[in-house]
Amino acid sequence: MTTKKVTVVDYRTSNLLSIVKALQKVGADVQLTRDASDIGKADKLVLPGVGSFGAAMRNINSFGIKQSLIDFGKSGRPLIGICLGMQLLFNVSFELGINDGLGLVPGEVVAFNSTVKVPHMGWNQVEFQKKSRLFDELPDGQYAYFVHSYYVKTDDECVSGKTDYGLRFPSIIERENIFGIQFHPEKSQTFGLKILENFLRV
Repeated sequence: MTTKKVTVVDYRTSNLLSIVKALQKVGADVQLTRDASDIGKADKLVLPGVGSFGAAMRNINSFGIKQSLIDFGKSGRPLIGICLGMQLLFNVSFELGINDGLGLVPGEVVAFNSTVKVPHMGWNQVEFQKKSRLFDELPDGQYAYFVHSYYVKTDDECVSGKTDYGLRFPSIIERENIFGIQFHPEKSQTFGLKILENFLRV
């Protein structure tokens, strides 16, 4: 039996209210926390985020939860990062300097090149790259809502969805128990809510 109890990490750079409401809409029992012991005991973990990578990691370090997030990611229990939260899962970001991430998924966060307008903002198509538990009952080629100026570079084996914006960048990643979505599911209507609902079933 799958659990619908979800712990959302509050590290003060996140669009928490909208994510919490979206999770509750698809049936989640949501706990908000920035406490390491709560993270350690969680059934499922959501790492949301809006803002800059460096500021997010400084907050995570100041709250003393970096190691608990890493330990959770290595525990086999489901973890999903959303927007900036997805980027934090990786090794390093080059946003406004060089900042180490959580290192749970191999790869780096880099800027879009100067040939496209940044931030990448608005609706864009997500193309599935492989079978994923997040895609249950969803057709390929759905549109999602994006707001970001940086994207992830990682091995294709970790990429389950891509989006074209001057280049084809990973918009959904999956590595064992760890998931990430670059778009905002809470703003992506039926598609985004179904992704969250499927995460509850993992």
